[in-house]
Amino acid sequence: MKVLYETLAYAAFAGLVGLLSVWPRYELVDKEKAVISVTFSHAGKRIGECRTLTQEDLNKLPPNMRKPADCPRERHPIRVVLRSDDVVLYDEVHAPSGIWSDGKANVYRRLVVPAGQHLIFVGMNDSGSAGEFDYDAVANIELVPGRNLVVSFDQQQQQLVIR
Repeated sequence: MKVLYETLAYAAFAGLVGLLSVWPRYELVDKEKAVISVTFSHAGKRIGECRTLTQEDLNKLPPNMRKPADCPRERHPIRVVLRSDDVVLYDEVHAPSGIWSDGKANVYRRLVVPAGQHLIFVGMNDSGSAGEFDYDAVANIELVPGRNLVVSFDQQQQQLVIR
């Protein structure tokens, strides 16, 4: 009798787990919406130029500190702009990580947009110059309802990618 009750209890638990795995139904976005995800890490250009040390400067330094160039560590913040059909969806400046602001800036943003045909523009400035983008990408994309479009940065090709 004890085995029968244990079997019924396990069956009831398995049925409850099965029911909760399909109900209530969860949808990531509305049926007529799509998602654009902007996600990448990128190090901005250095704020100052490297300075080549003279032999006299090198001689003043301890032997373990002698390197031929003195480069500043701090990097520019990066600015990322995302437009869909000339409407700005995202425009933010991301500071570099690290104690000395010498690391990569991390970008992650998830945007819900109407599904359909869109002209997508993404631009990134990593040099601190005003008003212009160092990298940009444009694509005419059909956003399918419920799908996710990803904007990333290809470190090897040094270009923004929309896929």
